[in-house]
Amino acid sequence: MSLDPKVELAPFRTLTDFVTDAQFSAPAVTDNARWYNRVKQNLLYYQTNYFLMIALMVVVYSALNVPLYFTGVFVTTIVTASLSLRSQYGLAPAGALAFAAGLMGYLYAVFYMFASIAIPCLAIFGHASFRTRNVKNKMNSAVETLRIVPTPMGQFLECIESCTPLKSLAAQEKK
Repeated sequence: MSLDPKVELAPFRTLTDFVTDAQFSAPAVTDNARWYNRVKQNLLYYQTNYFLMIALMVVVYSALNVPLYFTGVFVTTIVTASLSLRSQYGLAPAGALAFAAGLMGYLYAVFYMFASIAIPCLAIFGHASFRTRNVKNKMNSAVETLRIVPTPMGQFLECIESCTPLKSLAAQEKK
């Protein structure tokens, strides 16, 4: 799937709509298609809020312990680069792999960096799962399905649906 250069961000939803006036209830975990639809519609409707939320949380995590965060980024980059070189060139970058293995002593920094990404993603999934859709949300979703200009979250969800078992849930949702 290629990215469309005409991608537009959805409008930012107010904080009162996002949190304060929101109604939250447990999702119907026994009905996967219904839960999937709730999450998908909330991800599409609040996508700009979610992008801002993840960016702010990553900035806060990195600001709390700058050296630890950037050590995690550095180690992850070195290990990833070493593994990709090893798969392309065999044993030639063995020194790089040994160096990367030595850096694994900084595993806590890698966990910290991944936690700074995973925790906001879990918070977003929790909000999208528990936030019930109001009438305004439902009407806007109906209007946005007619939009010609795609949004980043729409493209992301389309990509995930095309390469995961979510295809079956998406098909159930359309029935």
